Amino acid sequence: MANKSNEPRYDVLWPLSRKAVKRTAAAARLPDLNGKTVCELWDVIFRGETIYPLVREYIKKRFPGVKFVTYPEFGNFHGAREHEVSATIPDKLRAHKADAVIVGIGA
Repeated sequence: MANKSNEPRYDVLWPLSRKAVKRTAAAARLPDLNGKTVCELWDVIFRGETIYPLVREYIKKRFPGVKFVTYPEFGNFHGAREHEVSATIPDKLRAHKADAVIVGIGA
């Protein structure tokens, strides 16, 4: 039966596209952080100065042999210098021999 309404008719596009990024498996979780170096990255937006010390304290109670490289070492990777700062992160992680990274990016 034909639509005899005066209502306009529109073409519709499917809102989902093909995946642009290929999925990869996450890295295996470290079973023990004793003797490991954990680096912190923070975008200086949401309460990292409060939260990171609490996270460090909690982890050190469970793994007293863990070493931390704190977020000031890596710089603020958000804002006007984000491309410049972000470009230095892989080399800094290698230089500190990072075994794990905690990334805090906002709320």
